[in-house]
Amino acid sequence: MSFNDIIYNYKESKKLRKMKFTSDQLGIMNRYVREKENWNKHIQESKDFILQSANSKEKGKVVILGSGWLLDVPLQELSEMFLEVLLIDIVHPKRVVKKISKYSNVTLLKADITGGMIDYIYENPNKKEKLLVPIHPFSFNLPENTDFVISLNIMCQLHIILVDYLKNISIFSDKELKEFDKNIQIAHLKILPEKKTCLITDIEEEILTKDDQTIGVNPLIHVDLPVGNFSKVWQWKFDSKMTYRDDYKTFFNTQAIDF
Repeated sequence: MSFNDIIYNYKESKKLRKMKFTSDQLGIMNRYVREKENWNKHIQESKDFILQSANSKEKGKVVILGSGWLLDVPLQELSEMFLEVLLIDIVHPKRVVKKISKYSNVTLLKADITGGMIDYIYENPNKKEKLLVPIHPFSFNLPENTDFVISLNIMCQLHIILVDYLKNISIFSDKELKEFDKNIQIAHLKILPEKKTCLITDIEEEILTKDDQTIGVNPLIHVDLPVGNFSKVWQWKFDSKMTYRDDYKTFFNTQAIDF
């Protein structure tokens, strides 16, 4: 079995399909195609900040958490700056496998960045007393000798598919699910090493009418983020065609932090 086959079989596994990880990833690319003009500004902002953050780091190994389709990853530049580039995600699209084949120092790792929550929830979906324990025992271990970690628009998303899966069981209150969300974010923040991290995450969701009138803002981060050495905030026009929410546009306010 080739490396490509391993990734393909993992992607198509019953667990990931049932929990909708594969359909979610496909949905991201489909939305990018529809919203390309609006997404490109966000993508370029992300790439520019990553490279700015990378300048001050040791140039051994860089690890990217949530590499996805590599839309917002300045892969060429990172492969030239660092001795090793490691892309980590729960699913690696076959297009990405093909794309990285030309880079001798870029490798893929399929892993659950939550540190085991996917398996735990899949195996205990109806056991509330087990799922509401603190999430801190679930900690993703970064590879040894990592010089630079990029948490790439994943911190605010780690819980989404898991919470949606739990909602279908209908035994959790909204308050319990929000606490679950917060605990996952706390656990993720704890694995990011000081003086070695670039964190990019959506912090707010804006809901707008078709005339661009804001009618609501939802916070997406429920923990205090580091102040960092430098940071930047921009708006990501995620869905202007009102396909994510019927009759409403959805924009994200995104923050990037070097710390």
